[in-house]
Amino acid sequence: MKSKPESSLSLALVPLRWVVGWLFFSALWRRTVLSPSKLDVWAPGSLAEKTNHFLPHAIDPGQMLEWTLRHPEVLELMLWVVTLLEGLAGLLLLLGLASRFAGALVTLLSGTILLSAGWLGTTCLDEWQIGVLGIAGGAAIAVAGAGPLSLDARWAKRPGAESSRAFALLAGGELPRNFVIGGAVACLVLTLATNQIFHGGVWGKLHNLSAKPHVEIYAAARDGDSVHVDLMRDEGPDTHGAFVIAAEYLDADGQVVERLEPEVLSGLSEDAIDNLYIAKVKTGPHGLVLPLGARASVALPVSAPEAVSLRLVEVSGRQWTAPLRAATGAPARNAS
Repeated sequence: MKSKPESSLSLALVPLRWVVGWLFFSALWRRTVLSPSKLDVWAPGSLAEKTNHFLPHAIDPGQMLEWTLRHPEVLELMLWVVTLLEGLAGLLLLLGLASRFAGALVTLLSGTILLSAGWLGTTCLDEWQIGVLGIAGGAAIAVAGAGPLSLDARWAKRPGAESSRAFALLAGGELPRNFVIGGAVACLVLTLATNQIFHGGVWGKLHNLSAKPHVEIYAAARDGDSVHVDLMRDEGPDTHGAFVIAAEYLDADGQVVERLEPEVLSGLSEDAIDNLYIAKVKTGPHGLVLPLGARASVALPVSAPEAVSLRLVEVSGRQWTAPLRAATGAPARNAS
């Protein structure tokens, strides 16, 4: 007797399972075989540096992401754990083994990507799209299972498998209708909420925080012939830094009374820049280079006694200004 051919509906999630499986397994393959330096916290272009790029606008409950960036040894362990989990989830999906567990794991990992990096995307909403599609894809596989082209299907043929608790939790079986619908609604709500929070994509004005560099100056304190500037690059592309080519000191009338040219900024010593995170503010041939997510205290020279504010000038012409205060926290002396 011929076996009944598989329906196309039962095979519908196979391409999704294979593509999502490779997407996640390739993270392990890429970071351990093709480019092992990705997991070296201090290597240029590492996953740790990429994680630092996430920081400025990540949804970061309890500042956990910020804390790990201050503790590189913990961050390195966390990146290894995440990479291994990504590889495990991807391999299970490719094989169609424990597919319900693997789909749930993909949903969890994609949610982490979404909340931490969903605001990034230089030309498109890259990280947000990856995050929400990963959540929906993982949830779909967790609900429907791997289908007939899988090791789970072979497992299901074993006596008593489909009625076992292990099979229901890991591989397949019917879920309560209300549970499935509730999960679908949760996926949609999270998609709409993060689209609005990160990009204003539901109502109001659209915005892309990855499009143009921005530097936040938290404080600029004058101490004799030095100004200590606490600054952070919090917006713009993660593919290159903001290039600060000049620092100008202004008087009470807003007139430039002293200007530090590119050669002055590029000649600052290493001791003049105190970095807080893995992505580092550093000198370049034409001034200061500020990678996305980098925060540092930079000591700049000053001689003009009438200077009351500092203005940083980026190569694109963008400018950011902050008042000068005394190192004690009191307002700096006004020349007038």
